[in-house]
Amino acid sequence: MIVNRQPLYMQIVNELESRVENGLYEDGARLASEPDLAEEFGVSRGTLREALGILEKDGYLIREHGKGSFIRTKNKVFAGIERLEALTETIRNAGYEAEDEVLEIREEELSKSECKMLDLEPKTRGFVVESLRKANGVPVIYCYDVIPAYVVNDSLKKMQQRAEFECMTEFLKNATEYTPSEYDSTLTAVLAEAPLTDLLQVKENAPLIKMSGVILAYNGRPINYGVQYFNGDAYQFRLVRK
Repeated sequence: MIVNRQPLYMQIVNELESRVENGLYEDGARLASEPDLAEEFGVSRGTLREALGILEKDGYLIREHGKGSFIRTKNKVFAGIERLEALTETIRNAGYEAEDEVLEIREEELSKSECKMLDLEPKTRGFVVESLRKANGVPVIYCYDVIPAYVVNDSLKKMQQRAEFECMTEFLKNATEYTPSEYDSTLTAVLAEAPLTDLLQVKENAPLIKMSGVILAYNGRPINYGVQYFNGDAYQFRLVRK
């Protein structure tokens, strides 16, 4: 008998991701209620919520307070980034004092969707960096970055050097062999939930701008998958169309 040693919440994540990718759910479809899903998978609601949180982070779900969880298989907005500019630099250019605070650097098995975004084999291990960007001491951006292990020669010590730089692009450019070339990203609007409410010091359901995308090296190889949440009350994007 084959025993699945994955945590229950990751088994749920993989099953629901598989259903989405195989077209069993249409874009915008509402998932069953949390009690019904918990009963279907034979887990507690806490375990289910942990799985739904990962799916939301990976872009498979949109969770709306009081309404439920909805499947997201298509990006609503696509935005090309003309300049690969450090987020701290955009804050500084607006006249504020910019600060980068690294919250955590850890090694872990990457999710199925993270591996897909980075062109890696399933269950590949990599590094996750969580950080905040602040303007005059106030947090305005939360960043979740995933780095393939090969970029830092499988070294956690090397990855921890990220704290010596004010952004991920500067770290990649100066501390690795992979120079960032371009950033392929998407933008969407979301509502704040915990833990983002605490991290960005905003109220529940406050408007946030979510940017997710991949940094490519000059050889076209993905070297970073990142998700950033911008405080919608403190940060604006300007798009010039020609």
